[in-house]
Amino acid sequence: MKVLFTRASRLAVASMLLALMVGCGKAGLPQFHYADAVPERLSAWGVLAVDQGIIQAPADAMAYTLASPLFSDQALKFRTLHLPDGGQVRVTETGRFDYPVGTVISKTFFYLKADNQAAGPSFLSVSHLETEFPDDLRGQSIQDLALIETRLLVRRVAGWQALPYRWLPDQQDAVLMPAGDLFVADMVSGEAALGGAQKTSFAYQAPNQNQCAGCHVLNQSTKALEPIGPHQKHLASAGSGRQLEAWEQRGWLTKTDLRADLPWQQVEYKDESASLEARARSYLDINCGHCHSPTGPADTSGLYLNGETVDRVRLGWCKAPIAAGQGTGGRQFGIVPGHPEDSILVYRMRSEDPGAMMPELGRSLLHQEGIQLVADWVAAMPDTGCYEANPSRRELMAHEVASLSVQSQARHQHPSQ
Repeated sequence: MKVLFTRASRLAVASMLLALMVGCGKAGLPQFHYADAVPERLSAWGVLAVDQGIIQAPADAMAYTLASPLFSDQALKFRTLHLPDGGQVRVTETGRFDYPVGTVISKTFFYLKADNQAAGPSFLSVSHLETEFPDDLRGQSIQDLALIETRLLVRRVAGWQALPYRWLPDQQDAVLMPAGDLFVADMVSGEAALGGAQKTSFAYQAPNQNQCAGCHVLNQSTKALEPIGPHQKHLASAGSGRQLEAWEQRGWLTKTDLRADLPWQQVEYKDESASLEARARSYLDINCGHCHSPTGPADTSGLYLNGETVDRVRLGWCKAPIAAGQGTGGRQFGIVPGHPEDSILVYRMRSEDPGAMMPELGRSLLHQEGIQLVADWVAAMPDTGCYEANPSRRELMAHEVASLSVQSQARHQHPSQ
């Protein structure tokens, strides 16, 4: 199976890409059990199947991609979306998509096999598949692939439910695994695959059902699970910028539904035609912003890395940590403009220590490309100095600590407010 590494190879001719998004899968797969059923087998959902060694997806499911996908230990991901008959997406005032009851979102994590003769799992480190639609599993032979897990988000009447399925060794189906899974594998670099010897062992963790809330509870006041990626800010510029046209053709939304006044929109972080800041902010938004936001699980840190944040202090500029412990690496500020080596943000991205590394969930490996991007962004910032430029910083941080402490106590006392 060929693999390319340039951005250009990821983008299809616009019309072909649009057709691929609308669907080229297999019809007649089992129907979605969206009302209340929790099938033990992924095949009962019909979102993905292996038929005579070829991966199939239903024709009525929509493949989609994000402008900048989340890094998950180099795993490739194939995403699909299914809405019930007649279902439509409501666009909120903030540009988030409110999906109808019966919506099923799937994300399948997979790798290219590096060595079929290896004693344990061995994966090839690549940026993407050479497919017209990014990382498209439809029509692919299972022979060269290792399907790891498929995570479902199902929109019930009471809200979203997360269902993690782990693919079986024979790769013919996946089983519900609420307790999650953990295994050790080798990640083989491209050079190693061509005869070198560089391999990195890592622990791949498929999250348990409760851990899904660690990322998907985007509002600590409601504690409700929500999708992270399939919203306007992540979708609008992905897929050659025509992705949402396929949704419109399907009748899921109209262009007039979309927000023309979004405060921020994600770009592809690998796209060097975009500004360095836009690329770095897009990377941080998808990898960190769902936790580090005014409403996310890391809200009490006062560090907000979602794309909509414009306050430089909230982004970490000369911001002392509220509670980081060993995670500071002896550094004083989240971001020291002009000095990535002195910035806690970059230090924690570079760390492999479970007590310091960020993100906390979903990775064991370092993402060198992302680390370098954020380090370059910090290095390009004007060196304003921290305490020198902000003599009252200590007083400001003391006030912020007290304020966030009060907010945290209030949420614990009144979690539904």
